[in-house]
Amino acid sequence: MPNGGHQRRADEEELIDAVEDEGWEYYADPPDWIVESATADGVDQSAGFDAAREVYQGDNYVYLAVSSVHGRDIHVFSQQKSEYHETTSEEGVCPNCQAYVRRYDEDDYLTCHRCGWQYKPLKERLRNLF
Repeated sequence: MPNGGHQRRADEEELIDAVEDEGWEYYADPPDWIVESATADGVDQSAGFDAAREVYQGDNYVYLAVSSVHGRDIHVFSQQKSEYHETTSEEGVCPNCQAYVRRYDEDDYLTCHRCGWQYKPLKERLRNLF
């Protein structure tokens, strides 16, 4: 007869490995606000390998809360915002300070109003060189 505790641990490790394979980094000691938000959203109430997931935005990181395989627990993973969000000419993440940025009507380019970084299309950058 298999050891139930061992199987649970093996299942959780399999889940963690699968999420890490998607580009997320396991966060062993996540901030309380993420766990509290995920619990309030009911993430811990589902179970299984395809259980509930929720994404939460921090200042510099994006967090993924995933229900444990057997329920009643939450695993948290993180990714830098610059890896999670694709930068376009309208919105993205500043590569310098990791702030989420979007283009406002008065901006000529996508501009980080925190550090001054600007995202210019390649054509515009080449025009400025020559």
